[in-house]
Amino acid sequence: MALYQRGARVFPILVLMFSVCSIGSFFTYGTHSMFGFIAYFCGFSFLFPFNLLMLALLLAVVGINAVLILPEISYFYLGPAGLLSIGLFAFGWMEQRERVHRKKEKQSQEQLEQLAAIAERERIARDLHDVLGHSLASIALKAELANKLLLSNQTERAQSESAQVAQLARELLSEVREAVSGLKAKGLRAEVDSTESLLKSKAIDVEIELDEVALNAKQETTLAMVLREATTNIIKHSSAQHVSLKLWQEQNNVHFQISDNGTCQLLKFGNGLNGIKERVEALAGDINLSTDKNVTMTVRLPV
Repeated sequence: MALYQRGARVFPILVLMFSVCSIGSFFTYGTHSMFGFIAYFCGFSFLFPFNLLMLALLLAVVGINAVLILPEISYFYLGPAGLLSIGLFAFGWMEQRERVHRKKEKQSQEQLEQLAAIAERERIARDLHDVLGHSLASIALKAELANKLLLSNQTERAQSESAQVAQLARELLSEVREAVSGLKAKGLRAEVDSTESLLKSKAIDVEIELDEVALNAKQETTLAMVLREATTNIIKHSSAQHVSLKLWQEQNNVHFQISDNGTCQLLKFGNGLNGIKERVEALAGDINLSTDKNVTMTVRLPV
């Protein structure tokens, strides 16, 4: 029973065990071995320094019993009972420390799992924002174009644009699934081609200068996400007529620059820009935004 109690709740049980051992010692000397069990629970159930106080009290009771029962040869009673009590007290104390250590390890593991879950939710949120923002902008643009074509009786072209809207919606569904599962890894070249097609459909001229650079899969995916977010912002917030995409390498750094001739009076970091900023910084890179002449975003990644 005492094994499953702690602190004040175990105290009455130990008092009862004290009494039984003390009274039983007057009938048989072998009862003194039971003091060792009391010492174990003193070390196991109480925290420092109260457990040492309980051990001192126990040894005092053992000493009193030894003097009362065997006044002339009390060491025959005191020696075994004292040594056994000290040994089992130490064993109980070590067991308590081991349990506390295991409990802290379990709590630390639970905290790590919680942090991992939070990080995964943030990753999914960033991916969904990047995917949905770009793709929904494309769908809206195609749908508006199809509607204008219908109003001007250009039925065949309107049907073609509508079919592209359906295709974009299917692709978006696939990308959302990939983003949630963490499998999305679209290449930069493919994203550049998609961006060029989308911007040109909105009558925006696109200039592309991509050098051959050494990028791993994560770096390439990150730059593709940067381009996707920048493209979404250009379509939604800019009146640009010209967009320039440049990729080059200088020594151990790759630079990716997206520039447009639109105007930007107030540059504000929202969820999208913060998301790609976190992605770039996670790869030990940085982002620089400038609105001096053109709106320019330059990403640097070490390679």
